[in-house]
Amino acid sequence: MVDEVRRTVERLNLEFGEGFRRGDALAVAALYTDDAALLPPNSEIVQGRQGIEGYWRKAIQNGLKALVMTTVELSVSGDTFHVIGDYTAKISDKGQKLHEEKGKYIIIGKRTATGWKAHRDIWNSSPPRRK
Repeated sequence: MVDEVRRTVERLNLEFGEGFRRGDALAVAALYTDDAALLPPNSEIVQGRQGIEGYWRKAIQNGLKALVMTTVELSVSGDTFHVIGDYTAKISDKGQKLHEEKGKYIIIGKRTATGWKAHRDIWNSSPPRRK
């Protein structure tokens, strides 16, 4: 079971990245349950797939170009999984030069009638490494 969920989580990681590279907020939102919640940094909770689509659409419009997610830890219990991971986002703020933001995330996922989906998603950036 854990191996099946790990493969699914890795596929979801790739699908998140592909959705952002294409600028497709609808495809990204489809990776969440209908009653999912985002807990973005410095923001209110975003509820439901429609709200999540709007959040990611705005992020894409504001310069989010790519996202690479890497699973660090995965646990599975029944119809729920928990992932801790690292991410690297590529962002171009208002037409400026592309820069990277690195951070970490936790996603709680649920098995639905249409497969495993993200149900709760929280993340924050990591401070730049000191030289």
